[in-house]
Amino acid sequence: MNPRTVMISLTSNVALANLAQRGGVLEQLVANAPAEVRFVFLTAPAFRPRLERFLSRGTVSLEYIEAMKSRGALAQAFRFFYSYLIFTGTTRILATFGARADRPPAGGNRHLAPLKWFIANTFGRIRAVKIRLVPRLYFLIFRSRPYRGLFERYRPALLFAPNIAAFPDIELVAEARRQGIATIGMAQNWDHLNKYFIPQHVRRLLVQNEPMRGEAVDLHAYTPGSVTVVGFPQFDTYAHRDQFLMPREEFCRRFGIPAGDRIILHISGAAYSLDEPDILHEIALWIERGVFSAPTTLFVRPYVAGRDREGEEKKYASLTSSPHVVFNWERVSEEDENMSVFISMLHYADVVISVFSTTAIEAAIFDKPTLTIGFDGHTKRATHESITRLEKMSHFRHVLLSGAVRVVRSFDDLRTALFERLQNPALDRARRGALVEKMCFRLDGRASKRVACAVLSCLDDA
Repeated sequence: MNPRTVMISLTSNVALANLAQRGGVLEQLVANAPAEVRFVFLTAPAFRPRLERFLSRGTVSLEYIEAMKSRGALAQAFRFFYSYLIFTGTTRILATFGARADRPPAGGNRHLAPLKWFIANTFGRIRAVKIRLVPRLYFLIFRSRPYRGLFERYRPALLFAPNIAAFPDIELVAEARRQGIATIGMAQNWDHLNKYFIPQHVRRLLVQNEPMRGEAVDLHAYTPGSVTVVGFPQFDTYAHRDQFLMPREEFCRRFGIPAGDRIILHISGAAYSLDEPDILHEIALWIERGVFSAPTTLFVRPYVAGRDREGEEKKYASLTSSPHVVFNWERVSEEDENMSVFISMLHYADVVISVFSTTAIEAAIFDKPTLTIGFDGHTKRATHESITRLEKMSHFRHVLLSGAVRVVRSFDDLRTALFERLQNPALDRARRGALVEKMCFRLDGRASKRVACAVLSCLDDA
């Protein structure tokens, strides 16, 4: 075994974005590791351009891998069993209504919800099932071991899996455990520990905040001493946002916003929310009628990821001719420029509107009054299509309980809440501060360093 080789899984676009930013986890690792330490990035060919800058150091190599394929009826049945060893508010929504409003409820499997609940409330209450039975059955059932040769070739001392709740990281951890290799893992998103049970434990788990630590212990049967809170690496730039902030004149000119206007920023909920055009049409009409008593622009940030771009364009087509509505369709490739645009959007916004999403936390970091849409526009929706279903997601309950975000229940409620917060941005300020403290751990710009230090510490202990 090479005691100084670290494997890092970078097959997820989100995990890669969280770790590969300038000054982020990967840079901290490569820069601060002893000279004899080597890193093997397990990734996809499409991600090579974003990792190119690390290859020049001579201590980093790339290996292209694919996620494991389906392994037959027994494997599918076992995955179903272990996934529902937990059944939270989030799991209930996914099992009965589903997250995306443009798909059948629960993928067409709503009838299985009682069985899922039963598994969680019988087998899921037995700790030994989670920490002993499931891992052993996993080794017996998932026997093809697609990454065995990779581990035998490099013989690493440590595997870092930053997307521990999904494949291929689950299978990579399983192979590392089979070969006696130390493991450290992290959930890439703050909602990943309360959806489904993760069948393979890492030796040390990194989480972004205290609520996630509780989920790791209570839902996934980790011991408290094996879980470390580190914060959000992707939020590190917010602690130094002045370095990325555009001058207001440049920002307004770039998007065609009148320089003196107040800005209502709307962050799209994509396919999770069907009635955003209704909401935005009303806001644009209120602006035109002077309801907010000062010139105002509605600035819309659609969801620009490839799979939803066409749907977003159709959804907002009727708004593109409004003189009071401005869109940011930019999907820039330069990382620093992308961060500059996003930081400037939040900084210059007077009020932020979103669905039940991470935007609420980011807006609180920037101390922006935030409204969450809790009604379905002009259409009466079935529950599986209604935006209100997302309110029951377990991870977002922490945001709602803080009182930092106002959920609006009607057009009249929205108009009043917007007017009040445009007039008095200090509303709920103390609660926003408490939300940031609770959900971000420490917003000190050092989360990436804490992650890197934890990885190198595990390497020393391996």
